[in-house]
Amino acid sequence: MLRLYRYCCSIARKHPLVVVICTMLIVFSFYFAKFHNGFSDTKGDWGTFGDYVGGILNPVIAAFAFYLIAETYKLQIKAYDLQKTELEETRKLLKVSTDAQNDQVKLAALTALFNSNLTRIGLLKSERIELLNGIPAYLRPQATDTRSNEDLTDFDAGGEQVFLKESIHIIKKVREINGEIQSLTNKNNELEQQIVDFLKEK
Repeated sequence: MLRLYRYCCSIARKHPLVVVICTMLIVFSFYFAKFHNGFSDTKGDWGTFGDYVGGILNPVIAAFAFYLIAETYKLQIKAYDLQKTELEETRKLLKVSTDAQNDQVKLAALTALFNSNLTRIGLLKSERIELLNGIPAYLRPQATDTRSNEDLTDFDAGGEQVFLKESIHIIKKVREINGEIQSLTNKNNELEQQIVDFLKEK
């Protein structure tokens, strides 16, 4: 019976007008075959005929109504599942997009800091060159220079003690600049390694 019902519902869904016409023909055929040979002139016969048609068609209409309700419920379930799936996919896409934006922000921050350090190193080198140009060549610090500040203070070149003190001050400033350049260079090496590792991970 369940298979027959499903089969009938399938036909009704594909050809609803045909099913309605066939149902009406069956009802009229049975009535005229069992009770009358033609149309009656009696009102009571028509009342009985109306009760008969209503009694037959009401369960059929109720069955179709139930079927339509069930199909509507199925469509709602499918729509809900589809909407739920779309929401899940949207969440996944948003998460991917957020992660990508976070990665871009992190990479941009590392790159900006790296470039900032490079700019600072360039400025320090320019400042160092300007300072070194203001002192005699024999007083400029070399890589192998082991003289202390006291040794430089005691050095006297033709009575130019004041100029020597200013030169010593410049040398101290140059040493500070060299230390800052070395510190920034070390930081940039670390930042460069972080950027390389980050790009490898992605």
